[in-house]
Amino acid sequence: MKKLGSLCLALLLAFGLMVSQAHAAKYELKIQTALTSSSIYMRTLERFKANVEKLSNGELTVELLAAGAIVKPFEIYGAVSENLVNGGMAWTHYNSGLNPAGTLFSAPCGGIGYGLDQASVMSWIFEGEGGKLLNEYYQVACKQDIVAWAVLPMGPEAFGWFHKTYKSLAEINKLKFRCPPGVPAEIFKEMGMPAVSMGGPDIIPAAQKGVIDAAEWIAPAEDIAMGFDQIWKHLYLQGLHQALSIGDIVINKTWFESLPPNLRAVLEICLKVCVVDQNNDNIKRHSEALRKLVQSGVTLDETPAEYYGAFMKATRTVFGKYAKKDAFFKKVMDSEIAWAKLTVPFQMRANGLYYRLGKTAMDEGLITDYKK
Repeated sequence: MKKLGSLCLALLLAFGLMVSQAHAAKYELKIQTALTSSSIYMRTLERFKANVEKLSNGELTVELLAAGAIVKPFEIYGAVSENLVNGGMAWTHYNSGLNPAGTLFSAPCGGIGYGLDQASVMSWIFEGEGGKLLNEYYQVACKQDIVAWAVLPMGPEAFGWFHKTYKSLAEINKLKFRCPPGVPAEIFKEMGMPAVSMGGPDIIPAAQKGVIDAAEWIAPAEDIAMGFDQIWKHLYLQGLHQALSIGDIVINKTWFESLPPNLRAVLEICLKVCVVDQNNDNIKRHSEALRKLVQSGVTLDETPAEYYGAFMKATRTVFGKYAKKDAFFKKVMDSEIAWAKLTVPFQMRANGLYYRLGKTAMDEGLITDYKK
């Protein structure tokens, strides 16, 4: 009897080991991000991780790495292509050193000069040519072993922070303004604004020394964490340099294609869910941050109306120069312009409806700018 009990125990232990091994992770996706661990966008990636691990029944695990953990942010795409790390998260324009068309996917400034909004670009990605062109960008134009998904809509980013209210573009164009490097800076300069590019950690010291008069970063929830409201008290929400801002998640193509079909499907489904998670989180977090800013004394100013036309015109000029030099840039730009011609008439009216709804509620005193 004792021997039988020992045999049963051994069988149970063996069975338990087999079950444990069956559910043990077989694959690991390490995602090197361009985000700090405190970034609000890490929340969406953490949900992605949880979804993948649950739906794969633990066969596929995800590790999220903060900026600089393995490589620097601008090195992420090269590292994923070389399989130094098999996953990454950044913005396609970080790859613009290899091909300038990257900006057309992650930050098509000024709605590419034709009025595209962020929802329409996401539609272009999933229902138009955008997703195919995005992967052609990495795999053909940049010759990288990468598959990519644009699934983290982060816009619109604010115009920026200023010391006072400005009524005209001519006044604003006299300011030394911190903006992102690359194409946005080119557009501001084309528009006549003396833009200055610098990294995030350098912005506050530069403002304190008078090197810059005004600055942009991202949007209320991230800006408040940077302490911009301690320097400036006027926030202009309506900006065009990154009114459309979309982050990528990329995976080494060879590694991805080695996965079983069911795990590839799990990843694709969970990546698409990121779009919904990010949109929902943006509204909540930026609204909460904006309320805190206004209640602490920050003034919300309206961007001068003439800024829109000037910026969009400058965008068409700068993008047109790139299109003449690079055939792939032109191919992507033409596809987006065609999508704009399809979607802008509808989106303009639909978005106008929501604007009117909100403005009517505010005009009637039902909603305030967080002041009461």
